[in-house]
Amino acid sequence: MQESRINELLNLMKKGRSENERIMAVLDLGEATGERVVKALAEQFELETSRVVQEAIVSSLIKIGDKYVAESAAEFLKSDDAYIRNAGVEILSVIGDSALEVLEKMIKYPDKDVRQLAVNAVGESNLKKSPMLLRKVIEEDEEENVVAAAIEYLGEIGSSEEDRKVIMQAASRFSSPFFDYTVKIALKKLAESK
Repeated sequence: MQESRINELLNLMKKGRSENERIMAVLDLGEATGERVVKALAEQFELETSRVVQEAIVSSLIKIGDKYVAESAAEFLKSDDAYIRNAGVEILSVIGDSALEVLEKMIKYPDKDVRQLAVNAVGESNLKKSPMLLRKVIEEDEEENVVAAAIEYLGEIGSSEEDRKVIMQAASRFSSPFFDYTVKIALKKLAESK
């Protein structure tokens, strides 16, 4: 896409008179690539007041699906707005391998709520490395709810003896009724997947 067309679309996205005009600009920008376009889409996503335009932005970001999108989506996980956070999870879980490096960083993020969202993205994704990342969270994270979420997802997508062992080891680290139930269900699902 030519630079002049990108500039025109960016202007329409920001200053279009109607939602439809902004939506069309955003969807056309989904055909472009590069850090500048992704950054502009991500900034507009956080500023946009129309939910349908925000949804179009998410669609375009997913379509672009590169490392810049993954980095922007990771920033969404830190938002105070639940819709923006959930969009970050959705984007990271859908764009595939482009998100892997970012997800590896985000599962170690200092804020437990952000780590929880990163676990959700890993668990919802179809990455080949998802079970490995979830095992890492289960083994290393100190927050019970984050570990429980990782166990729940590993119970759904895991299949190895290693997955079962990691879950059993975590059961000895935490002992709330909620955690015990999560472990029990995950182990049952793993047994059923064999």
